[in-house]
Amino acid sequence: MKPFFYSDSFKFSSIFLAISLVLGSCKQKTEFSSLAEVSYSKDIAPIIISNCTSSGCHGDSAYKELSLTSYTKLIHGGISAGSPEKSKLYSTLKSLGDDVMPKKPNNELSEKQIQLIYIWIGQGAKNN
Repeated sequence: MKPFFYSDSFKFSSIFLAISLVLGSCKQKTEFSSLAEVSYSKDIAPIIISNCTSSGCHGDSAYKELSLTSYTKLIHGGISAGSPEKSKLYSTLKSLGDDVMPKKPNNELSEKQIQLIYIWIGQGAKNN
């Protein structure tokens, strides 16, 4: 049995708290190395698959230049490893109005999902 601090809910809660505190202060820069490592296969791929590719928007059959069906395609689609603010994926997810993704009738990503993507990119967007 894992101690409570190894649970996913504790991981997400601690990440959410850390990001909220860091982003709340404009003078501080996020220290990604001090946060729990975000996994592409366990954390990021499920978000992308369930919200971006399954809807038909960014799968291989539609928008081939913006396909997000694999790690390689995602990285080449505008990820600046180590710099979430310079990454097309993160900036698109944080945009408002007509540019918001995913488009209706699909639900927008939760703030927690967007924060996981932010941390993953900040940690180097590893294929882990």
